Amino acid sequence: MSDDGDGAAAPEESGGQADERHASWLELFFDLVAVAGIGMLAHLLAHDASAGGLAVYAIAFTAYWLVWACFTTYGNLAGESTRTPTMLVGMAVLAVMTAAVPEIHGEHALGFAVAYVVGRLAASRPWHRGTVVVDLPVVQAAFGVVPWVVSFWFEGTTTYALWALGLALDLLMLLTTTPERLLASSQERLDRVRVQHTARGRAHDAREGGRRERRAAAADPAGRRPRRPERAFPDEVTAATSDVPHLGERLGLFVLIVLGEGLVQAIDGASEAVWDRSLAVTGAGAFALVVGLWTVAVRRGYAGVALLPERGLTPRLAWAAHLVATGALATLAAVLGAVVAEPSAPVIDHDRWILVAASATFAALAVVVHASLAARSADAARRAALRRAVAVGVPMLAAAAVVALRPGAAAEGVVWVLAGGVLVTVVLDVRSRGAGRARRGKQSRGVGVDRPGPEVGPAD
Repeated sequence: MSDDGDGAAAPEESGGQADERHASWLELFFDLVAVAGIGMLAHLLAHDASAGGLAVYAIAFTAYWLVWACFTTYGNLAGESTRTPTMLVGMAVLAVMTAAVPEIHGEHALGFAVAYVVGRLAASRPWHRGTVVVDLPVVQAAFGVVPWVVSFWFEGTTTYALWALGLALDLLMLLTTTPERLLASSQERLDRVRVQHTARGRAHDAREGGRRERRAAAADPAGRRPRRPERAFPDEVTAATSDVPHLGERLGLFVLIVLGEGLVQAIDGASEAVWDRSLAVTGAGAFALVVGLWTVAVRRGYAGVALLPERGLTPRLAWAAHLVATGALATLAAVLGAVVAEPSAPVIDHDRWILVAASATFAALAVVVHASLAARSADAARRAALRRAVAVGVPMLAAAAVVALRPGAAAEGVVWVLAGGVLVTVVLDVRSRGAGRARRGKQSRGVGVDRPGPEVGPAD
């Protein structure tokens, strides 16, 4: 993929590329600002333990993720036509949002909102008239931005409520709008615009016809005022569909950024602690936890969903699942440093409940996704999806429950309980894959094993 955006055309349609492409240097450079943003958001959560602080953190993370997603979608669909200036604008917007986070409860809230609005509008500009982004339709939708603009004239709780309303409208559109419905409504709007434009053109011609006699021949020998060039309107809308392998890589890279922040927080916490046996045990547990999450969410997962096969979800649902998964992982990472910093002390209730909620959310998401896949799959695929749901749900939810029921537990114990839940999931997955390979080996040798039924496509 070319990184040179000079003179590149805006994307019209994508998907169906013959050669699988990977993240470009421009996209990797763009992701650097996400590294800074996730780190700053982690500090925001760590320094405000109130319920209001947690709510603002969730809103800020979602807004930050959505701007990143809009520009990532542009890079995914544009391919070699990606314009460097457009991506740099996205970086600048995310940088301003990152810088505004420390004072987001005060004077920098307006700056955060203005940067968000600018980012959303900039991400909506590159698309040609008649092109519809079906996998992340909020890229071209403006109604979710309106509450953010209204928030410019308010302060305090009202501001954050308006932000939440705007994000809720965008997420509702993502979850409820199907590609078919989106294309149909877009075609109807395009037809109306073409009819209105044609009517205005005819009215213009009628007005000019009555004035031709009064025109000065020297100014216009034809006796007619020159008309502006006609605006080009396509006859039909075109669906811009994702390059799925490239999208999977981009989603996975963001998960790596979030998990990397978990390591940074753990290392930072260890640097402030007393270096003794307790720190060694807790540090090892934190490392095992991050490695286990990387295994199930990236190496064996898709879009941040634990153990989800590649392309297990359509791109539209993969975006929604990615938001929930990365939000849960980023929240867990945000408090990991504080836990490691005091390895022998009881984990305070605020941090303990954040760890419980984040771990349970991450596991519950995977259970819901695998259960939905099982519900619409054939026999063999159904059994595989149910096994994955059990492999994630039972150990990880059990670990979260143990931590929830043990107030006052020491940090080293809490970290290892959570890590143990993830590691059991890894072991169960390895055993399941080994059994699957053995079963396929028997089938290839003609041994009497039931043939698997046909699998269905991605959940929509």
